[in-house]
This record gives sequence, structure tokens and C-alpha cells, in this order.
Amino acid sequence: MEGSDNTIKVSSKVRPGVYINEGKEKLKAFGTVAFHAMGNSITSAIKAADRLVSLGYGSIKKFETQRIETTDKEGGDKNVCKVILELKKSDNFEKISQEFEKTRQARE
Repeated sequence: MEGSDNTIKVSSKVRPGVYINEGKEKLKAFGTVAFHAMGNSITSAIKAADRLVSLGYGSIKKFETQRIETTDKEGGDKNVCKVILELKKSDNFEKISQEFEKTRQARE
């Protein structure tokens, strides 16, 4: 698990499924998870958060957008979109997690 807090820094180079699993672990440990994404990684963050919500693991607590000024490869200034998606653990989190584990073990 990345770090000792509830934050996940999303990369466009990693499949959203990785962030779904990591998000479940953060929800279990902290009760909330915050996906931080910039530029092309925003799509992966939204997919991971949407999947966790649609499966019942959490609900959207905060959806924040920002414009960040950064430097591009040539040394020039550019603005990049940043999204912070924070989820709160659902009341049914434990039950849904147990049902998922039973289903997964039955397939093995």
C-alpha cells in the first residue's frame, strides 16, 4: 500500500483495476480514500472511484477540480487539470467484502 495515509496518486500508466483494489484497502484501513489525479490519469481515477461506488464499497464524499500551474518538458509554463475524488466507506463495506471473498474462493 502506498504511504501511510488514505491518498492514492493515480498514474495513467497503471490500469484502473489496480486502484480499485488499493482503494478497497484504503477504505478498510482509514474509512476514506482520496484519489488524486492530473491530466490523462483523471480517467483512471474516475473509473476506479466509480467502480467502488457501483459495487457498494463507498460513496462520494468530495469531488474537487483544480488548475495547477506546472512546467512542461521544454521548461515552459502550462496549466494542468487536477481532480481529487474522495470516497467514504459504506455501512455495508464489510458484508460486501465478505461476499466478494466467498465468491472469489469458490472460483478457485
